[in-house]
Amino acid sequence: MISKQKAIILILVIFFVTFGALLWFYFSTNIGSSKQVKIPTPIDIYDPFGTSMPTDIILPASSTPEVTNATSNNYTTPNKLRLISEEPISGFSITENSQTKNTDVHFILRANGNIYETYTNSPEIRRLSITTIPKVYDSLWLPDGQRLIIRYLKDISEDIETFSVKINPATTTLNEFKGGVDGNHLPENISDLAINPRGDKVFYLTDNLNGSTGYTARPDDQNKKLLFESPLIEWLVSWPKEEIITLNTKASAKIPGYLFFLNSQTGNFTRILGEINGLTTKTNKTATEVLYSDSGSALPKLSLYNIKSGESKLLPWATFPEKCLWSNTDAQIVYCAVPKSFPVGEYPDLWYQGLINFTDDIWMINTDTQTTTLVFDAEQETKNSFDIINISTDINDNYLFFMNKVDLSFWSLNLK
Repeated sequence: MISKQKAIILILVIFFVTFGALLWFYFSTNIGSSKQVKIPTPIDIYDPFGTSMPTDIILPASSTPEVTNATSNNYTTPNKLRLISEEPISGFSITENSQTKNTDVHFILRANGNIYETYTNSPEIRRLSITTIPKVYDSLWLPDGQRLIIRYLKDISEDIETFSVKINPATTTLNEFKGGVDGNHLPENISDLAINPRGDKVFYLTDNLNGSTGYTARPDDQNKKLLFESPLIEWLVSWPKEEIITLNTKASAKIPGYLFFLNSQTGNFTRILGEINGLTTKTNKTATEVLYSDSGSALPKLSLYNIKSGESKLLPWATFPEKCLWSNTDAQIVYCAVPKSFPVGEYPDLWYQGLINFTDDIWMINTDTQTTTLVFDAEQETKNSFDIINISTDINDNYLFFMNKVDLSFWSLNLK
């Protein structure tokens, strides 16, 4: 027989245990429901074509307009730095709007291919497309900001798909948002491609048993023309000037690299630089000067090569041309992201492979006088760390845009 006192104690214990369980269930449920779901960051962030992906591009008919005309929850520092997209992006476009006299910024999310628009004079972010394109690893934008070329992998194979995209105007009704893309596929297994300054042609390379073959065509692959053939397949291409396409051998610290100019009209092929280990380059818009790196020593050296005179001069900072940008307003000015330090190793190999990340400052360099100006010390001013890639500016050099290689987030920096 249980005494009356023991029975009371047992009832109280059961009551408090039950009450505590109810409290735990209530609070754990509410905490879980308040979490925001983010688009997952791809694990192969440093290997653009290292995983499989679906072949189908999904075109939903409509969706609710919950993010259309939404104001972003951007991280900003007053009049200086702005986080445009925390989610990884695969590329962006900076376009001057002739009607609003403002700078429009378009970008595409890496995870689902949705396209957004924002502005330099407003934190508003507007979705332009709900078309789902899974895992867009790379995108190149035409100058109008309304057309782009996206690249991804087909199914579980290693075949590279290249899709030329036109953004359809986004519209919103009371109950649904409509905005998407259409376009057409370019040939499979394009190893690299570039868009001309006018935006009406592309140049792309395809690999075959005999090496690589280069074609010019319209962005929809019409008017295709054979321009280039080579027994080599390891090329990187750009199109800085209407008549000049650049071809750079892929860089490694242990292998001499070469830069060639290909005339887009005649097909003439001219060697510009060569026998430089770890050679990476960036040619200016007039194709008269080339920024290039030399990794023959412990640190990559940044130099300037004058094509007419054939002279080179060493610039004051150690960085890569991929971290630099020629100014739109002054032919002698370049903006460069400069690592604070370089761990011991072989460059650019370690950086390309994603084995190390840098902490960059942004410097303005006058290539004529070699004077330098610190534009932004992110670690000092924001306590953030950036490994900066894909630098761009608006037409007046008022804003500088870049991606952080660590997480592919998208940022702008007010230079005014």
